[in-house]
Amino acid sequence: MDRLQSLYEAARAAWRELLPGALERGFVTAFLYLGTFFLIVLALEKAYGTRARNYRSRDFAHDVAYYLYYRSGAQRLLLTASLFAALSGPLAFLDLKLLAPLPIAAQVVLGLLLTDFVMYWLHRAQHAYRFLWAFHSTHHAEEQLTFASFQRFHPIEVFIGECVAYLLLLVLGFNIGAVIAVYLVTTFLGEVQHSRIPWKFGPLYKVLVTPSFHAYHHSPDRRMHDRNFGGLFSIWDYLFGTAVPDGAPPPATFGLNDVKVTSLWSTLVTPFHLLREFYFPRGTAKYDPRTVLDDKSKTA
Repeated sequence: MDRLQSLYEAARAAWRELLPGALERGFVTAFLYLGTFFLIVLALEKAYGTRARNYRSRDFAHDVAYYLYYRSGAQRLLLTASLFAALSGPLAFLDLKLLAPLPIAAQVVLGLLLTDFVMYWLHRAQHAYRFLWAFHSTHHAEEQLTFASFQRFHPIEVFIGECVAYLLLLVLGFNIGAVIAVYLVTTFLGEVQHSRIPWKFGPLYKVLVTPSFHAYHHSPDRRMHDRNFGGLFSIWDYLFGTAVPDGAPPPATFGLNDVKVTSLWSTLVTPFHLLREFYFPRGTAKYDPRTVLDDKSKTA
């Protein structure tokens, strides 16, 4: 074990010496992840005969840009790291470390369950409230799903999600090893879910979110994309009645009927146009407010 630890530390030191900047190390690492996962997913999609022309589309080019931005840690280095460091003092009263005494394995299991449960409700809110939906539409405007679509989220939406995750981690007090494990699992499964690999996991379909389960969520039909909100576990959707009925035909297309993006720039600015339509409409707004929670009076 000591030998392995020494080799790891030596490799880490060599990597830092080769690329001294944190941001440049992040981009190189992200590019390596992208290339490796692309080859694996492409091979599986070709083996199942489900690969379309999605990797030759502009959507995939946008996905790659978002993938490198988030996977490199650029968002964290440029924005959230300094913000959360500044908040650590004022929010110290929330540092309860409720789960800190538990073994790391237990922290990982509870971390996956609790974070996914919270994110399920946050995801429902993103479909229910105008302000949140405007930014979440960047993810749903995707018309050619690829594994990298998992990283295609507007920076403001990601910032809100990171704030929720920061508060959750602060209160629960996960070990850093558990945090890394939860991140790796959620990222890996999230990328698989957005691929065209037709896995259903048999009887686990109603427990774990599969690519087939999540595909409904990207349908242009609101009766479909306002369902199947689970990130890791589909049990929340079956428990709270938001699962697409079993046996429903799979979506033939993806995206949104009334929100179109044609460039990387438009994926960033279109949400602000939607906010203007929602709050300062000129005539009839092109896109209706979200109604998942069936309470228009509470729409922000």
